[in-house]
Amino acid sequence: MPYLRMTRTPVVRKTPLGAYMCFTHPLVLEAFTSIIEIDESSEMLFQLCDGTRTREDILHQLSKESGEPVEAFADDFDAFVQYMVGEGVLEWRDEPSYIEPLYDKTRPLSLTLALTFDCNLKCSFCAVEGGTAQPDEMTLDDIAPVLEQTKRLKPSPFYLSGGEPLLRKEMVLHILEEICPVDGISVSIFTNGTLITKDYAQQLHDAGLQMIRVSVDAHTEELGDRIRGKGAFKKTVQGIKHLKDVGIHVDAVSLISQTNYCYLKEIKEFVKQIADSYVINRIIPMGRAVDSDLFLNEEELIKVRMANFETEQIQAAITPRNGCIVGLPLYIRADGEIFPCFYMQLPEFSLGNIRENTLSDVYNTALMQELFQLTVENIEECKDCDIRYFCGGGCRATPYRLKGSLRVPDPFDCSVYKAMARKILEQGEETTRKSLQDLITATKALGKSH
Repeated sequence: MPYLRMTRTPVVRKTPLGAYMCFTHPLVLEAFTSIIEIDESSEMLFQLCDGTRTREDILHQLSKESGEPVEAFADDFDAFVQYMVGEGVLEWRDEPSYIEPLYDKTRPLSLTLALTFDCNLKCSFCAVEGGTAQPDEMTLDDIAPVLEQTKRLKPSPFYLSGGEPLLRKEMVLHILEEICPVDGISVSIFTNGTLITKDYAQQLHDAGLQMIRVSVDAHTEELGDRIRGKGAFKKTVQGIKHLKDVGIHVDAVSLISQTNYCYLKEIKEFVKQIADSYVINRIIPMGRAVDSDLFLNEEELIKVRMANFETEQIQAAITPRNGCIVGLPLYIRADGEIFPCFYMQLPEFSLGNIRENTLSDVYNTALMQELFQLTVENIEECKDCDIRYFCGGGCRATPYRLKGSLRVPDPFDCSVYKAMARKILEQGEETTRKSLQDLITATKALGKSH
């Protein structure tokens, strides 16, 4: 008798305009691959799809909770399940295989484990100020309990980062061998790619690695070496080739600043040629980038975002969101300190240390509960904005870093989102444009009803 289960644990995003089920991207911590609108009845059904129940078990439970006989809804149930299986949301397993059906905010949804502050490069915009190993960095013994908790809690994606994580070769290979075989966890590494020889790539593959993210910020050796140091560009490109030769999916990540913005189009075309996928992003106000002259203006930021689309028109799924994802992608710094996300690496946001706390402990803290309660409705300047459920209020870490408050608009993204909304309404792809128009109309109606 087969058992019905979710293929992955989704987040249910509940907003004043409806509830939406969101599935994490296998590579990008901040992104979702698909978003499905749900109601109370479908949420109830999905909650039962934990891999331990058969069709008959679920039908019986739904009948018990609804008060209706099984015969009244069995055909609709079967049709719905068949559709969701086709969409990759549900699956049948021959044996019981438990999965948390809907994320309940008692564990990390995704996890980044930084292995060292050490790095063989010293980029001017490095958010973690990598370059020199610190005496209090985690050892394999320190990390061992985290790996056991990861196997049990199954955060996905699970990232290894640094500094430059590949400097800790034996640690990396050990972690991969422990975590890659675990069903339900997508594992990746964030690296500058310069250390990846043919042999190292093969070892990573043999340890179970299937996906990796490599920083590529240039399309020529001259520009690449100007950004990351002499000889770095050739080593990175060669490293990507070695990775692809052994069958590891390479996702190129290009950070755009004033140094390379004028080559945005060329960089995009280059990474499309050498990698399997790509993401174009902007530098952030952290680490060595703070107080620099590297940041982009509003128009430039919009063009960077546009670079991730394959057409001149913006084509994206637009659904309401009323907050950022702080608390979902847990970040463990190389000294073991635990933070609600990568961007909140500040002493006042420390949730503990892995030498003393478990990954579940931190979700019971008052700080984490406060962060989970932050929504765009808590931001006074955002409460009456027509696109507040388009932007969701933006990042909460950036306004804290720049303005000293969690409850003010994101100074980096507020004007950018407004400009993006105007651009979509003026020249966005038809479905995208209509989705945003409908969202704004519903938001205005909501405001009137309140």
